[in-house]
Formats: sequence, structure tokens, C-alpha cells
Amino acid sequence: MALLDLAIGGSKLSTGVLVLYADDTSFTFMTPQGHMFGGWITFSAERNDDATTVQAQMLLRASDPLYEVGLSFGGHKKEDDFWKATLTKLAGHLGVEHPVVGRRVVCVDPKRQWALWKNLWYNSAIRSVGQTIAGPVRRPAKTPR
Repeated sequence: MALLDLAIGGSKLSTGVLVLYADDTSFTFMTPQGHMFGGWITFSAERNDDATTVQAQMLLRASDPLYEVGLSFGGHKKEDDFWKATLTKLAGHLGVEHPVVGRRVVCVDPKRQWALWKNLWYNSAIRSVGQTIAGPVRRPAKTPR
């Protein structure tokens, strides 16, 4: 499990990812309960002649209605921009001067899942804000003697 503290919209979001699979050319993350989307992200690399192709492939959907609204109002674009920037920086790190970063989006299921409103209880944004607000009034942890 890798823990992530992200700055989103001026506040801190605490979440993480779980490594499901890893080998010499790929690895797959799974998002935990409460993450803004439920899904898998697979990173892979393939060598073709004298070029290497790297890809980030996501299978995801919003984990609750609040994130559903956020992803609908620009969240998907921000996610796409993030991965394009990540792959561009990786190419630059590997010495590619003018990388070609493509994007292909396939909508597997366009239906909204409003019935998942109970997942709001696990929403990491709501919990992160609550933790930040409660920070000054929480009791300090007891130190062992």
C-alpha cells in the first residue's frame, strides 16, 4: 500500500493505492475504498525495434455520487491532463525530446450509480476535511513510557 497526500482544490486529500501486480514490464494499482474513483491503473512498457512505448491504462469510475459530480464537471479532464503530463515527464526523463502522448477514452458504462450514495461515508475528501477541522481539538496521542 502506498499512501498519498494530494493537494486538491486548496485542501489536502489523504488516500492511497494498493499494488496488485508487478513484473519486469508492468505493474497495476488498485484504489482503496474512499478514493475518488474505484478502479485499476496499469502501467506498462514495451520495446519495439529501437523505440519504447509506455502506457498508463485505467479502468475506473466514480466511487460515490459526490465524486461522480466532480468528475463530470472537469475531473475527468484533470485526470487525463495529469496522466499526459506524467507520461511526458517520464519520456523527458528517458531522453525523448518531443514525445508523442496519445489518449484514447472508451466509456464502458455511461450510467450514473446514484444508488451508491452510502459510499459517501468512506469519501476520502470528506474525511480529510473532517480530520483537518478536528485537528486543533483532538487530544494528543499518549506517548508510551
